[in-house]
Amino acid sequence: MPNYKLKKILSQMRDTGINELPSSYRALVAAAPRAKEKTSAGSAGRAPLEKIKKEYAECLMCPLAKSRLRIVFGEGSPRARLMFIGEGPGFTEDHLGRPFVGRSGNLLSDIISKGLKMKREDVYITNIVKCHPMKDPSDPEKHSNDRPPSPDEVSKCMPILLRQIDAIRPEVICTLGSPAAKIMLDRKDGISNLRGKIFDIHPLKDDPCYSVKLVPTFHPAYLLRNPPAKKPAWEDIKVVLGLLKK
Repeated sequence: MPNYKLKKILSQMRDTGINELPSSYRALVAAAPRAKEKTSAGSAGRAPLEKIKKEYAECLMCPLAKSRLRIVFGEGSPRARLMFIGEGPGFTEDHLGRPFVGRSGNLLSDIISKGLKMKREDVYITNIVKCHPMKDPSDPEKHSNDRPPSPDEVSKCMPILLRQIDAIRPEVICTLGSPAAKIMLDRKDGISNLRGKIFDIHPLKDDPCYSVKLVPTFHPAYLLRNPPAKKPAWEDIKVVLGLLKK
């Protein structure tokens, strides 16, 4: 019996007040294959992530390649239990080649260190698209030049993101901002309707048994513009923290 079916049975038993495993199931549990633990950098996905990064180092699959300064692949632990996903790199990220830097990046780092009591390098941070979507692609040096990625840009970049998820296999994904949440959940609701909920998604078609909890919250840039939204965002982070503790 697959492990995911055993987990479902055990969960249903606990919900009905049964805390001891019946003898008929004990042999199945004993014989069930154990999941391989991520014990080393190589087995945990570091090599696959580096391989994926090299494969797309000169990506030309969509028009964003013509105006970008740098591809912003992502950064963090290949063994991360938590993955943050935004919509796309901005001005500073495009210039430095790193996700979530500058003022919004500093706020995300504070959320990770002060709210989650984790190190930034222990999580994984990336975006739906890996190049900066600009309103005016003729001038990468222009500030306030960001826009949401187009459907075509998303469709070209999603295979990269899914390969990152496959390599890392996080337990929890926290989407930052409305575009990232809507894309990952394939829904049209705005972030105000999506946040405050936990979604169980199966992002990998080749492995439908893999599921991950997804918690949408506001983008750090939005929180900087709208400080009152920090309170509900903190509630979302507490949900993430609770899932990680489980």
